[in-house]
Amino acid sequence: MKERRFSLVDGLNLAFLAVVFIFFLFSLRQNPYFFQPLLVLTASLGLVFYAWHIRKKDARNKWEDNYLLFYPLLFLFVIFESFFMILPYFNPQDYDAQLTQIDFAMFGVHPTVWIEQWVHPWVTDLMYLLYLFYFPLPLFILGHLYKKGEYKNLDRSVFLLFVVYFGAYIGYFAVPAMGPRFYEPLQALQTKNLDGLLFAQPVRTLISYFEPNKFDAFPSLHMAISLCTLLLMRKYNRKMFLIFIPVVIGIWVSLVYCRYHYVIDMIVGAAWTFVAFYGGGALYNRLTKYNFVPYYFKSRDHV
Repeated sequence: MKERRFSLVDGLNLAFLAVVFIFFLFSLRQNPYFFQPLLVLTASLGLVFYAWHIRKKDARNKWEDNYLLFYPLLFLFVIFESFFMILPYFNPQDYDAQLTQIDFAMFGVHPTVWIEQWVHPWVTDLMYLLYLFYFPLPLFILGHLYKKGEYKNLDRSVFLLFVVYFGAYIGYFAVPAMGPRFYEPLQALQTKNLDGLLFAQPVRTLISYFEPNKFDAFPSLHMAISLCTLLLMRKYNRKMFLIFIPVVIGIWVSLVYCRYHYVIDMIVGAAWTFVAFYGGGALYNRLTKYNFVPYYFKSRDHV
């Protein structure tokens, strides 16, 4: 059978793009946006097909090689930027009250209020840096696999991470919530400002700038992706896994300390990770029997 140079990552991206397009169609009755989401979704589609086009070539230049390596990250960023133009009009319900009640029912306190006893400027700086560190965290294990030339394992890892991402994104549409930092009844109970020494405010500003969609609390992707990354590290680099355990635990603490997430967000995020990691792994194994190639490879010798 002739290779089509189509990858499972491509297929997953297209499937999620179709889901978001369906959400967009259902939002049209009350959505003031029309051309902008279509433009973003079309651009996302173009990213996938350009990667496919490059993979069909027998030889690639440096630009094409770099594009193919980083295109999943670019796709993730572009598609996320469409959510604020679709999600609030697809599902205008806000579930912060219900999530707050679940947390209080589990603990008898509001976790973001309870943790204020440890608020201190230097701790706040550390927590915001840990919260920010979540974003490049998967690149450590993905970079390790790339450096070792393990392109099939790299492909599998990106596929599993994207299953986690896309499942959580669908959760945003199903259960929109902004988190404790924006829920006014909780804000009234939070008596301490999260003022740091150097880093807290710049990190807050940076995250707010790149987060146009604020309904992204449930489930917690910080929990889900950091846990998935740990599972990948455990599978492919045990030394890295042991080194990053305390870092990831610090990230989890920062989610409550910095008031980005309810604990129930984290619990559901962790549960989804295990489903996605093992269920997605089984799906990957089944689908690789067909005519797919790794989303990235340097030459035919690695396919």
